[in-house]
Amino acid sequence: MSRDFGFVAGAPVNRLATSSAFAVASAAAIGGLTLIEPRHLGPGAQAAYRITTAALTGAYTAATLPVGTTVGMPARYTDGPRGQFIPLVDIGRGSAALAAGGLSLGLAEPFEALDARITDWLADRGVRRPRWWMAGVGVAMVAAGWASDRAEARALQRALQRGADEYTEDGGHGPVDPAVAAILDVLLQPGIPGTEALRLQLETAEQQGTAIQQDAEFMTDAFLVVHPDTPRITPRTQTWPVKARFQRGDALFEIELQVHGGQLDSVSLMLADEMFGPDSPVDHEAAIESITAWPDPEELELVTEAADPLP
Repeated sequence: MSRDFGFVAGAPVNRLATSSAFAVASAAAIGGLTLIEPRHLGPGAQAAYRITTAALTGAYTAATLPVGTTVGMPARYTDGPRGQFIPLVDIGRGSAALAAGGLSLGLAEPFEALDARITDWLADRGVRRPRWWMAGVGVAMVAAGWASDRAEARALQRALQRGADEYTEDGGHGPVDPAVAAILDVLLQPGIPGTEALRLQLETAEQQGTAIQQDAEFMTDAFLVVHPDTPRITPRTQTWPVKARFQRGDALFEIELQVHGGQLDSVSLMLADEMFGPDSPVDHEAAIESITAWPDPEELELVTEAADPLP
């Protein structure tokens, strides 16, 4: 179960980061290093201290980085479907550890200067053992981070279980809505490369969330699940070149089919691009809300994508 945060998608917390042994080891390492006052070290000991700190920083980053963290962008920025995420770069643990360790090593001198100022500030205010106080703060921060990761992991586990229960009891897959199947039958025109394979997929296709949708308002998207053994098409990810249009009052609507992984993925109903012009008299939200069911095939006018833009 992944989570999207704008330009970063993070997977569940790494299991190691939630273990008690990791918390104890991390607290001991950070507390022990904090007890050392780096400005009193000689050149050799100072170099060893910096390398050890960088190595610990890199190891801690790698251990706490969620598995599968990805940098990308919301699909809506490329006119894609809302709620989808376009992955660009996967952040591996090794690269993250090297980056964190390198940053720690590169900023060692200013960090040590700040460390000295904090130590002197505490000493000037009567703290007898400032390094012990600083070590205690470091251990407390590690403990707080561990508790946060552990709470997040438990919350995610509960959410996964709740989602599984809802999926079993209320959602799941069911037969494709006959109205959606009729529209797909119209869109899958003979002569378009991939039509035959998609028609074979349609024979085994199911629709997601059918139990929930029985009592819900009309949804303008129908998401499909296809048997994995059916033949696939290429390009594996595409907007099907045949679209269906229909008119309701002043509003012109368009229905398009999305193919993902070479399989039927979704059917979406939306306002046609022409309705978004500055001179359009159509209230977009009201127009979409006025649609309470999929249109009949007889209402549809097919438009096949060509190299030239639509007139």
